[in-house]
Amino acid sequence: MPLQEEPTLVSTFYIGGTLMGVNAMNVQEVVQLHNLTPVHHASDYIAGIINLRGQIVTVVDLQRRLEIDQLDARSARDIFIVSSHGENIGLLVDEASDVIPADMDNLAPLPANMSLTQQKFLKGICQSEIRPIAILDVNSLLSVEEDETASSGRR
Repeated sequence: MPLQEEPTLVSTFYIGGTLMGVNAMNVQEVVQLHNLTPVHHASDYIAGIINLRGQIVTVVDLQRRLEIDQLDARSARDIFIVSSHGENIGLLVDEASDVIPADMDNLAPLPANMSLTQQKFLKGICQSEIRPIAILDVNSLLSVEEDETASSGRR
């Protein structure tokens, strides 16, 4: 019988009432939203930039990036600082939740009713003890070059 691998730790958060998660190994820290500076002429999903201990970090509004309807305009906002391609990026979420173990090798497929945008940026659904978690693909989410190429072709 083969040895079972330890489950991957997943940092979870809420976006528009949906529980989502990212591999905890990609998360540097979670900070509360404050002093967000707008970036003019940036993509509409760029919430702005923050100064994180002297480092300028671009913050992506996951609700806009994933095209998820906003349920509560007054919800608390947290920023997940994640590392991708050697760069730190902030992910603006409604609320940070727990870090939980998850079997990332047995993800369920995404529901067919998810938008094409969501299907592009999500790896699959992980069943946790609490409820299903949509697993975010941080690298595809932050691949600006691909997104800009696709956007220019649509306009």
